Amino acid sequence: MAQISWLYLDTAGGRHRVGLYHGDRSGHLMIHCDMRVMQIDFAVKETRMYSFFIEDELCEVGIYKEKEGFSYDFKVNKEVDTPRNRLRRAEEKRNRGYMAALIVGLAVVIAAGFFGLEWYKHRQDLKRRASMGIFNNIDGDMAHRLNLEGKEAVASLFIVEESRQRKVFYTFTTIDSLRITAKMTVADTGLIMLPTGFPLNDRDAFTVRYLPSAPQTNQLDFHRPSDETIAGYLRLATETETRAHPEHTAEYSACLAQLTLFEKGWRSLAELIFQTVSPEDNKRNNHDSYLRLVRDPGFADQIRRRCPG
Repeated sequence: MAQISWLYLDTAGGRHRVGLYHGDRSGHLMIHCDMRVMQIDFAVKETRMYSFFIEDELCEVGIYKEKEGFSYDFKVNKEVDTPRNRLRRAEEKRNRGYMAALIVGLAVVIAAGFFGLEWYKHRQDLKRRASMGIFNNIDGDMAHRLNLEGKEAVASLFIVEESRQRKVFYTFTTIDSLRITAKMTVADTGLIMLPTGFPLNDRDAFTVRYLPSAPQTNQLDFHRPSDETIAGYLRLATETETRAHPEHTAEYSACLAQLTLFEKGWRSLAELIFQTVSPEDNKRNNHDSYLRLVRDPGFADQIRRRCPG
């Protein structure tokens, strides 16, 4: 005699034991649930399906004739029209609506975040360009136009004294081979400080963005120095490190400057250049920020390993 059982959990968490007895020779069949007889049939020797309710769910036990013997299964019929299935389909429809609303809402949030980020990046770029306007009188609309239509070149800067007044000239060549020259008035004494925190030196070079139709409309990007200018920053940082620490060898000072450039980036060379300056005189790069750089545990370990002496 075949004896099969299943454990069914209803939607409320209730446990129901469903089972059957099927005679090998007689074919007599009994289906029971929770010790109650649900179906009785006689001489079941072919494939058949039996239905009964557990609570409000329509359940089915299948008897399947195989080449040798029978196989059995138990399932809940969620397709037939019953009050519980109508309620289930209504819930599924409502859940699909919630899911669709959630997906649409998520898409809106992602899109808003993406466009918001793009807008923020654009505004930051305009602010950055505006911050570079210590030499260029560029308003927001013109900076926006430069950002959209502008072409790039490399401009070289020259510090000269003209009529007892110090000025900075810069020149660059456009894509049409036009030579553009402009000049700016700066303070007559002291370092000419750039927005990046570096001093301007004669013949430093930076990327310039200009309008092809009107190249006199242009703006220098001091955040993009040429390789030669970065090499000048490296030399200045090495010289300052050597003067500030005579107890170290020249090779050590050069190694520290090069390590700072390669591991921390060219902007960090300003920490070495202004390491003898007090925070009161230079809030960005000074003695304290220099000590934070060289005492950083990870960077200090690299200095010990790679810069002996």
